Formats: sequence, C-alpha cells, structure tokens
Amino acid sequence: MSSIEERMNTIMLTIVRRRSPDAGVDDLTTAVWDLDLDSLDIAEMTELLEREFAVEADLEQLDECVSPADIRGYFLGLIGTP
Repeated sequence: MSSIEERMNTIMLTIVRRRSPDAGVDDLTTAVWDLDLDSLDIAEMTELLEREFAVEADLEQLDECVSPADIRGYFLGLIGTP
C-alpha cells in the first residue's frame, strides 16, 4: 500500500470510527449506510481529502461512491495514482 493510500485510510478511518469505533481498513469496503455514516460525515471526509491532496472533487461523481473504498479510488484517480 502506498503512503498516499495510507494517508487516505487514516483520514477516512478518523471519520468512520466516530460511528464504528472498532472499524479497520477492511471495513472501508463496507457501504457507507452500513457503517452508519450520513451525508455530513461524507462531506467532512471529502473536505479533508480535498484539503490533504489539493484536489477538488466532482460531487456528482462522488455521489456514486458506495463505500469509503470507492471514495478512496475516486480520489486516487483525481490525484493521478492508479
């Protein structure tokens, strides 16, 4: 796993663990609704990722992401990391 992915995971787990304290990296593939995340959680996660990686997300495309792992994949594409 690259350091970029590790930074993303750290940011995402910070948000996810507010709702699911025992969540780990494997849980990032779980749907956001199953993690009990709401739109404000996703908005905060997005804002933190945008700030950390100096990119701007397209909210319509981001809305199609089902899990934090999907969000990570979307952001990896934005910053040009396969």
